[in-house]
Amino acid sequence: MRRQSPGIRRAALACALAVAATATAVLARLALAPSRLEHTSPMLFVPAVLAAAAAGGLWPGLLAWLLSVVAAMCFLDALGRPVRGEATADWLQLVLFTVTAVYICCICERLYAARHDVARRAAEELRKRTEEIDRLMELMPAVAWFARDAECRVVVGNKQGCQLMGAPAGCNVSAQLPPEQRRWLRFQRDGQELPIEATPMRLAIATGAPVTDAELDLVLIDGTTITLLGNAAPLFDAAGSVRGAAAVCLDITGRKRFQEKLHESEERLRLAMEGAELGEWEINLLTGAVVWSPRTCEIFGLDPDTPVTLELYRARLHPEDRAADSEALRASLVSGVYESEYRIERPDGGCRWVSARGKTVRDRQGRPVRTLGVVSDITPRKAAELARARSEERLRLIIESARDYAIFTTDPRGIVTSWNAGAKNVLGYDEQEIVGEPSNILFTAEERNLGVPEQELRVALAEGRAASERWHLRKDGSRFWGSGVTVPLRDHGDIRGFLKILRDRTDAQQAKRLLEREAEALQQADRRKDEFLATLAHELRNPLAPLSHGLEILRRAGDDQAVVERARAMMERQLGHMVHLIDDLLDVSRICSGRIELRTQRVALAEVLRSALEAVQPLIEGGGHELTMEGLPEPVFVVADVVRLAQVFANLLGNAAKFTPHGGHIRLTVERQGGDVLIRVKDDGIGIRAEMLPRVFDLFTQANHSLERSQGGLGIGLSLVKSLVELHGGAVEARSDGPDLGSEFVVRLPTVEPPPDSPAEPLERLDRAHARRRVLVVDDNQDAAVSLADILELMGCDTRVVHDGLAALRAAPEFRPDLVFLDIGMPDMNGYETARRIRQEPWGKALTLVALTGWGQEGDKARARDAGFDHHLVKPAAPQDLEDLLAGRT
Repeated sequence: MRRQSPGIRRAALACALAVAATATAVLARLALAPSRLEHTSPMLFVPAVLAAAAAGGLWPGLLAWLLSVVAAMCFLDALGRPVRGEATADWLQLVLFTVTAVYICCICERLYAARHDVARRAAEELRKRTEEIDRLMELMPAVAWFARDAECRVVVGNKQGCQLMGAPAGCNVSAQLPPEQRRWLRFQRDGQELPIEATPMRLAIATGAPVTDAELDLVLIDGTTITLLGNAAPLFDAAGSVRGAAAVCLDITGRKRFQEKLHESEERLRLAMEGAELGEWEINLLTGAVVWSPRTCEIFGLDPDTPVTLELYRARLHPEDRAADSEALRASLVSGVYESEYRIERPDGGCRWVSARGKTVRDRQGRPVRTLGVVSDITPRKAAELARARSEERLRLIIESARDYAIFTTDPRGIVTSWNAGAKNVLGYDEQEIVGEPSNILFTAEERNLGVPEQELRVALAEGRAASERWHLRKDGSRFWGSGVTVPLRDHGDIRGFLKILRDRTDAQQAKRLLEREAEALQQADRRKDEFLATLAHELRNPLAPLSHGLEILRRAGDDQAVVERARAMMERQLGHMVHLIDDLLDVSRICSGRIELRTQRVALAEVLRSALEAVQPLIEGGGHELTMEGLPEPVFVVADVVRLAQVFANLLGNAAKFTPHGGHIRLTVERQGGDVLIRVKDDGIGIRAEMLPRVFDLFTQANHSLERSQGGLGIGLSLVKSLVELHGGAVEARSDGPDLGSEFVVRLPTVEPPPDSPAEPLERLDRAHARRRVLVVDDNQDAAVSLADILELMGCDTRVVHDGLAALRAAPEFRPDLVFLDIGMPDMNGYETARRIRQEPWGKALTLVALTGWGQEGDKARARDAGFDHHLVKPAAPQDLEDLLAGRT
């Protein structure tokens, strides 16, 4: 059925009301005076018109008027009243009724219209307010829920409430629904589940009073916990009964967490303030009121309950610090920052240092309104600073007075940051020149390339210090030997740089090296002395052995003149050898003590060389050497002691003969060089090692100590040569390309003009070679070998003689001896090696080997046994020992 509009319904209702009002008036007239209808006046229907107009307005009132007129006319017509004079009165009443009715209708229409307009405006206002509330609920950040019944069976929320729970708009979130429908699990407070009856909305319904500032946690279905702060109020119906409730909540989860963090931060700040012993203060710049914390009062020596004023504060300041503090406070009004350090006078008479810091707070107009900050007691720090300042001053004075020590600091990268006066004295740089420069410029270029400066800093960091002694550079480029130490500078564990202390120890280093060289020289001299004594014992035993043998030969030879003559000649040679050794020792002693005297004269060099050649000719011939001489066409004269200078060249030529293998070559050359003459003695012998060349002229030094190279001598010949040459104003030099490459000795002597009548005498050339002789006994000393062979022959032995180990190995298979005497110190192959080689041959396993040597220590005997010797005899061997050995073999 089509729904009628409100206007039609209103018109129908008005018509019905007019009819009802008129009918009511008719019925009331009939009921009140049914017998007097002729007196019915239209004015009786005024109440009907009034009722209809009052209820419906103009048109229902006019309808009631019309119906009333019709009813009145009906009443009159029904009575049949004639038209007479009263008719006029009836019409007048009718007109009066009409006027009254119209007036009433107009009045009521205006009243109806006014009432309707009020209702319309009230409805519109209500609509607006409802819309505003709806928009407010939709837009406000708060969460709102409405319970539409007192049992909270239906609870709906605004947009924020639905979004909070993840529910669609208009969804019922009543606690009476299952959790998966309402989208939340439970309410809780302080971690404990909260009964539904204790929630704010239920409490508001139960008590009929608002519930405010209720804080509780809402646990959603996904486990998320939301903290809410809510208010709830009951809703009443027209009868005043509770019909539901409304609740508004704020999501304070973030605020709650912030409050917790703020509380933690405040707690940490409080603990920090207490740990740092800081006091708080505040000054109201508008009123002058001052607030101090208990710790501040304690610092100032006041009771916490003492009223604090600015006057009291200033009274506590030390008189000398009041002005500075007042200025700091005035400056803080502009800068906003207050910092001050001052002394306070406490009531107990003590004086303390205080550090105050603060900030100025301004109002919206930028005017300073209050200053707040903290204070701390810095008396211990001030005392430490004072002590440190005094210490630093003492250290500065010490550093500045340390004129011999370079003391400077660097940053962690090694850049110089400070420089004392001693550093200028030692290194030459002024402070303004070196500060800011890298400290590695003080090191040599070689050590910079090797990274020594950086390594020194790393060692100092790792080990706490780095000591060093090395060459450093001054500003002028000169070097000095610096001894110093580098240590790291730390501040609470952080590396701030390095401190280096350096001292010039060049003199001490040179003295140390000189002492080391002298000590080494003394050690070498001591070693050479020991070697000399051992060699001297050996060299003295060598002639003693043939002398002893010669005496035994003379005792046993009887009338055999040939044997006696040979023994006598041998003994004379060995005696001459001993005399020569002793003369050399005496010459060295005289030279060292400065007691030698030269008998110098102008002499021809050829005469000196000829004398030397005569002295060494047997040795050269014995070695089978070829001697080549190259002289000058004209004679050369020198100022010399003929005997001593001949001794020089005899030594050099003798050494060439001794240290050149059999059949070698010796060259003697004389040449001029400016005003000097050069005499060269060159051979192709065993040569000299490079490390021995600087020391070959040292006393008691032998270029080769091995047994294979042993040629006898005390190691004093070349020292004697150098000393004698220098006494003649000359110089001598040794040259060699190395072992087995020969050697050359060059003597330089100043020349003099020859006498006017001196004839030219050329040097003679010697070009001779002699073959080696063979003997039974293996000994490189021919006299010792021959004399021992003679004794053995007199003892009834068949003897043969050889002079080296190789010859023994060649002769032994042919001769097949039963007893072999082997000298240990032989050239080419020593006695130990010869014994080992003999023992390796089938014919050498059963024969008896006897070591015959000048070396007689226990170590020498043990070495002989290890080499395969059966016996060890020390030269000269006693005849009884020889007879005992022979008896053991026969």
